[in-house]
Amino acid sequence: MSLLAAIRELWHSIAPRTHGDVEEEFRSTLDAYQEDLVRQGLSEEEARRKARIDLGQPATQNETYRAAIGLRPFDELGGDIRYGLRALRRNPGFATVAVLSLALGIGATTAMFSLIYAVLLHPFPYIGAERIMNPVIIDNKYPDEPRWFLLGKSQFDDLRLAAPVDSALGFNYSQMEITGGALPEDISDIYLTEHAGTFFGVRPLLGRNIEPSDSEDGGNAVVVLNYRFWQRHFGGDPHIIGRTLEMYHAPYTIIGVMPRSFAFNDSIGVGDVYLPASLMRSIANVPYLAYVPWIKLRPQVTLAAANAALEPIVRQFAQQHPERFPKHWHLALQPIIAPFQQNTGTTLKLLLAGVVLLLIIGCANCSILLLARGRTRRHELAIRSAIGASRWRIVRQLLVEAIVISSTGAALGVAASYWLAKLPMVLSPDSFPAESVIRINAPILAFSVALALLCGILFGLVPALRLSRRDSARALPGRQTGVVATPAKHRWSVLIAAQVALTLLLMATAGTAIRSFLGLMRTPLGYDPANVMKLGIMLHVLDSGEWSRIQSYEARTAYIERMREKIASVPGVSTVAVGVDATPPYTRDENAFELDGTGDHEQPQARVIRVGQGYFDALRIPLLQGRIWNKEENDRGDFIAVVNHAFATRYLSSSNALGASNARQLRIPGLTPLNQYQVASAQSTAWRQIIGVVGDVRNDGLDRPVVPAIYLPYTAVMPPYAQLFVRTQSDPLTYLHSIRAAVASVAPDQTISNSSFNGTITLNESIERDAQYSSQRLFSILFSVFSAMALALALVGIFSLVAYSVAQRTTEFGVRLALGAPRKHVLWVAARIALVSAAAGIAMGLAVDSFLGAVLAHWMQNAFVAGSLFVAAALLALSALLACLLPARHAIAVSPTEALRYE
Repeated sequence: MSLLAAIRELWHSIAPRTHGDVEEEFRSTLDAYQEDLVRQGLSEEEARRKARIDLGQPATQNETYRAAIGLRPFDELGGDIRYGLRALRRNPGFATVAVLSLALGIGATTAMFSLIYAVLLHPFPYIGAERIMNPVIIDNKYPDEPRWFLLGKSQFDDLRLAAPVDSALGFNYSQMEITGGALPEDISDIYLTEHAGTFFGVRPLLGRNIEPSDSEDGGNAVVVLNYRFWQRHFGGDPHIIGRTLEMYHAPYTIIGVMPRSFAFNDSIGVGDVYLPASLMRSIANVPYLAYVPWIKLRPQVTLAAANAALEPIVRQFAQQHPERFPKHWHLALQPIIAPFQQNTGTTLKLLLAGVVLLLIIGCANCSILLLARGRTRRHELAIRSAIGASRWRIVRQLLVEAIVISSTGAALGVAASYWLAKLPMVLSPDSFPAESVIRINAPILAFSVALALLCGILFGLVPALRLSRRDSARALPGRQTGVVATPAKHRWSVLIAAQVALTLLLMATAGTAIRSFLGLMRTPLGYDPANVMKLGIMLHVLDSGEWSRIQSYEARTAYIERMREKIASVPGVSTVAVGVDATPPYTRDENAFELDGTGDHEQPQARVIRVGQGYFDALRIPLLQGRIWNKEENDRGDFIAVVNHAFATRYLSSSNALGASNARQLRIPGLTPLNQYQVASAQSTAWRQIIGVVGDVRNDGLDRPVVPAIYLPYTAVMPPYAQLFVRTQSDPLTYLHSIRAAVASVAPDQTISNSSFNGTITLNESIERDAQYSSQRLFSILFSVFSAMALALALVGIFSLVAYSVAQRTTEFGVRLALGAPRKHVLWVAARIALVSAAAGIAMGLAVDSFLGAVLAHWMQNAFVAGSLFVAAALLALSALLACLLPARHAIAVSPTEALRYE
């Protein structure tokens, strides 16, 4: 017997019999009993009749059997579910509004949970990702700025063998060029230690991972492709394994393609290709090309214990290479998800709180709809109660109907949440890990099912308890309610007031977020980003022949200047300027300086921005005083400097800042080459005369004040890369092909970088990628959507209340009109309950919002604007008034004669 047959036989032996099985067995028993009666002398007709009387009907026996084995509750539950579905089909208007109310709330809540699950709980595809740590150095002077440190191979091996470490990964980031085509293409590559496959635990989509065997014989020239690069460059060719990729005129064999979810490494830029670290052998002695370590802790090892065990080892490394470490520091093990938790955690938590409020509003709305629908079912429920149905039985029936509504809404909501959860990633892609993938998996489905059950009970319990009260005599046919009967006002008032208060909280929060974002957009930049593009240029560090030509100070300066002049000659290009890490609104180089030889013990700090003489013209930064250096001074790189207005205000006296700034001098002792790939001018650390003051430019983010800055010729210290700032007459990206051709005319193998830190980007895009800008844009858009949904739900609830009240009191309104009551008075009576409830909700919302203003301001990192609160209250009041008056007009539209005949 096969395993499947054995399982089937076991199931049939323990599973409950079907209705057909029970009926067949009963008929067999009935026939046998009838035959016994015939043998006892009864006629066939009498025997059949007596057998049916004694044994009953098949349906009755089936119910008895299922009750005996404990299945009757499930049968009743199935009947309740079927009845609930039929009730929805009979009332399509009610069903549509109720289901959509829940679908909006459940869909938005599930979407936010899916996003949090994908971004904060399980963002990485790595095995044991929660144990992977990024060791960082915390400078005691700048505790909020963790720094990576670099290790040589022997140091990396010492760290890998430490007691708390299960495994370790060493990697480094570089730039390479794809050659062999019409134009070279710049790509990002990441060198990985040969145990990377086991460290990540991610199976390639095609081929294999980098393995220890790839380090044999000095390293094999093999490469693993990133999924997006494979799609972009090779069109997703499934037969790519074994082919070669030419980089710097050397062939590399393609051995694998990583899956779409693998996008290592977000922190320094996602690599296009992954190479064995052993291929760095020729340049491994260069400090900034050494290993950056990641470690995976052993199970059950705590962060504190691991940190205590690893810090002495890292301090030994600092003694060997003190230039790589600050003076006063300590080690910290940072989970790899920590940067994203810090950047987006608060925003996502606020958005989740917003959708929970939206869900509560949807539940309150459904409660109102169920109470309104309950009036039409009073006779039905009274009859059920009169013929013996217990209150619990009626409550269960009503709760099952509510859960049917919430489950239907959850099904629609889960379907919509898949796309809604992707909206934040579309609006702010740089705020989330590139490896985060939105998917509907078991935890998401479990959350949605639990949410559907909770919502069904939450919004269905109050109507069920209210409608299941034993008051049969008042609701049976023939017993009419009084013509002036009114609904249970306090229940309506509480639900409407709660809806309105929560809606006001969402609207006020959205208003504050929008106002803050608009304020951020109106922040004076100090420069004009329109039609300006930054081009990254990576010099040929890894090509020894090309590098030898431009390695010297003079050759490198001439090379960069030739490219600048060629690009400036492209038709449509207005200005071209050179810069080094000079892209606003954030510049990263901060150095200590001395002013006028004062020799302070605590040297002041300023941003040091190295640019060409045309930088201020290209970005349209105003010159406030003095002058900008000329081309000869730029080529020399020494003895001159320009400062911004913030520097002049803080460090120069007002008279000097306005009239004699060129009499002041400064020097920057740390302005020296950091490695063999950087070159400096002859007197880079000498005293420099301040020859001009320029306007302030945002250089520390959009939301923070401008910090003091010193502008120097980029030739003071030149790394193996630079940026070219190109101002054009129209959209700069349309000139990119012509600019590439101009660069190729200077050096055929020179590429324009596509890397994350030195790639091509317009200055408007640079602003949009600012962390504060993207976060506030995301928050304001989503909260606006949530507040609009909440407003729509609240207005539907108010409309339903007034419509229900008018329908219930039609006779009363007919009597009032017949007795001569003014139509305005009847209109007021019809809308009074909802208007008073909405007013109470607005008052309550104002009080709660005022109380929570400080908390929201702290969480949103913006001042909670009172004006936004009152604008939201006024908009909500106007909307509530319209929602009340539209259905209330029906109270005065019916003639008294028809109204008196109602019911």
